[in-house]
Amino acid sequence: MGNKFSDYIKYIFLDYDGTIIENAESEFLKEYFTLLSKKSGIEFNQLLQLIMSSVEGSIKNTANDKNLFEKFSIAISQCSGKSREYWVKLFYDFYENEFDQLSKIVKPKKELIELMRKTDKKLIFASNPLFPKIATYKRIKFAGLEPEMFLYVAHMENSTYAKPNPMFFKEITTKLNISPDECVMIGDTEFDMACEKVGIKFIHINEEEKWRQVF
Repeated sequence: MGNKFSDYIKYIFLDYDGTIIENAESEFLKEYFTLLSKKSGIEFNQLLQLIMSSVEGSIKNTANDKNLFEKFSIAISQCSGKSREYWVKLFYDFYENEFDQLSKIVKPKKELIELMRKTDKKLIFASNPLFPKIATYKRIKFAGLEPEMFLYVAHMENSTYAKPNPMFFKEITTKLNISPDECVMIGDTEFDMACEKVGIKFIHINEEEKWRQVF
């Protein structure tokens, strides 16, 4: 008998919505936009459309001379006619203050989190980097975890690409100088499965037996 696949795995990439927490992304975003609409005074659907089209624009912009936060702030400024400074100030103020209210809806996936706490494998937070660092760190804490538990945390300021672009995963393995053969991605969508295009094995969160073995 050869070594089990899990013996070769040193790095575990983890998605957030639908994986580390049980909430679907749509559930989190509904509450998010409700709060941000109140904060900004912009009507819910108008704000939703504005932000989603700006996010889409920044994801499609694969130039590597700017991080995702820069790409997004330029896109939303162009779409809205308001300055980048206006949006940056609004978002950071929101993340500093009102964003914490979202912690009450978060349902951590306890079985997975228990294994994350015990493992000696290196953990990589690989949720789609559509939040800046301040919000990403808070989201980790909403699940009862600490950012320090992760070898690397992907967020808007340190990412050039977003899922489903495989370059999102490639950028992380290159930065950390690690081999895709030593990595596995645990997630819940086809966006997460894009990791396979760069040689990282994918395990769906529903395949509990498989991810238990990896830890």
